[in-house]
Amino acid sequence: MPPGQNMDDPLTTLRSGMWRLNYRLSPEGRRRLFTEFLPLLHDTKHAILKERDDESWYLVYVGTKPSGRGKGYCRKLIEHVTRQADKEGRACYLESSNEMNPPIYRKFGFEDRRTVYLHRAEKNIPLDIMVREPVSGEKKTMTVKEKSGVRN
Repeated sequence: MPPGQNMDDPLTTLRSGMWRLNYRLSPEGRRRLFTEFLPLLHDTKHAILKERDDESWYLVYVGTKPSGRGKGYCRKLIEHVTRQADKEGRACYLESSNEMNPPIYRKFGFEDRRTVYLHRAEKNIPLDIMVREPVSGEKKTMTVKEKSGVRN
């Protein structure tokens, strides 16, 4: 989501199809989603980014179908968004509930900021909160060299 837009916006809810969940979830599911989960995401993002909350890029629900995995689609999307954010001097924010994802996001420059836990049934589900600060041209060149093993 680009800066200035958020999940709480009615137009975003309509365009994303999130409104359908109101009719597809059980009463308990609706309560958890709309009164627990979404407010937790909103409050955590605001607590991490503070005054930059509305000025950052928000990578929401990044993923692919199994048939699309390994083809570079997510990489291209993340590179596109981070390039735009760098041009604008803006941070990027995301949450991940899959323990395999944070190492991948770190390769794009995201850093761990916090872990929140969603209590479901008998276990807690960790949700890793990550932020990528904007990168200048000089730092980008250095980062690419470091990742490729090139040394001066």
